[in-house]
Amino acid sequence: MRQGTLWFSGIFLLVVIYLSAPALAHVPVFGGGGKSPETAIHIEDPSKSRVLYGELVSGDLRYYSFNIEKGERIVLGLTIPVEDGNKGFIPSLILIGPGLAEEGKVPEKLKMPEGYGAKVLSYSLPESPVYEGFTPSAFYSLVKLDIKAPESGTYCVAVGAIQEAGSRKGEDTIDGASSRKGEDTIDEKSLQEREISREGNYGLILGYKETFTLKEWISIPLNQIKIYRWEGQGLFLIFTPLVLILAVGLLAIFLKRETVAGFSTACISGILAGLFFLGTGMSYIFQMMISLSKSSFSSEVVITFILIFVSVGIGVIAIALSLKDESYGTGSARKRLYFSVLGIAGLLFWAGLFIGPFLAFEAALLPWRHKG
Repeated sequence: MRQGTLWFSGIFLLVVIYLSAPALAHVPVFGGGGKSPETAIHIEDPSKSRVLYGELVSGDLRYYSFNIEKGERIVLGLTIPVEDGNKGFIPSLILIGPGLAEEGKVPEKLKMPEGYGAKVLSYSLPESPVYEGFTPSAFYSLVKLDIKAPESGTYCVAVGAIQEAGSRKGEDTIDGASSRKGEDTIDEKSLQEREISREGNYGLILGYKETFTLKEWISIPLNQIKIYRWEGQGLFLIFTPLVLILAVGLLAIFLKRETVAGFSTACISGILAGLFFLGTGMSYIFQMMISLSKSSFSSEVVITFILIFVSVGIGVIAIALSLKDESYGTGSARKRLYFSVLGIAGLLFWAGLFIGPFLAFEAALLPWRHKG
């Protein structure tokens, strides 16, 4: 009875976390934009919150377009990796559209449709990077824009490595009427156009509705790896925690090989699933430490701790269930059910890098009788 209550409480907690998590995250999209308004990457739903990751070299402009009705919200933001920001790379962010009054110094190479105006955003490198709990990662948040579309039509966003932003410290939020300091206009003197001699990465934030499809949610582990690469990390560094956990687990299996030889295939699959889940938890701890070393402390650390708790928790449970006697449960039906739940939890909470959930489902399907 007590075990059943614990399982029910654990599943209930996972469901609550899962349902509340999408309200705090953006959908990551990779690929970069087009090189002109005509070849701009078109965004179907500009209200859906997403981060569009890309790369720039000196003189580059990348364009994104979207259709929007008059009076609807346009929410934009721009982020860059900590390393790029520390090297002085600060790309420009320009909103182009019908009914927009020109603000700021428009770059000469900016391609703008007839009758459109451009809003050149002014900003500088913030004093400290921002910590993000879901990846986890750290980045500079350069600017945010939240305005209502003055006219219906097609708008473009240009991100470019063609100008240096202003000298103000901190992050400005512009709502179309005033900035955080109550300014009515953007200080053009704070813009100094220059060619940037190095390439850098950027993340364009677009939209405000935090929604995910199931495919987008489940594919987050692959996007986490891409985000770490976007930050400048190598694959060796990214996978080191997972590899270490797997190495320790496989070493333990080797040292107990005579005992393990009598385990069923389902039991081995369950143990390996647990190791992959534990490896994900260790990776979260590792990335959290890296990110916090670059940024200031944030309440989003709680999100990372939840992800660590879930990954480590289902990893320990998977290994403990695998090592229990084969008679545990009636005809191993309970064990199969538990491993099915662990596999689903691994997918929904990004644990095990797909391999862990696959092994958990395999453990739920294979027979549990020990060899011999």
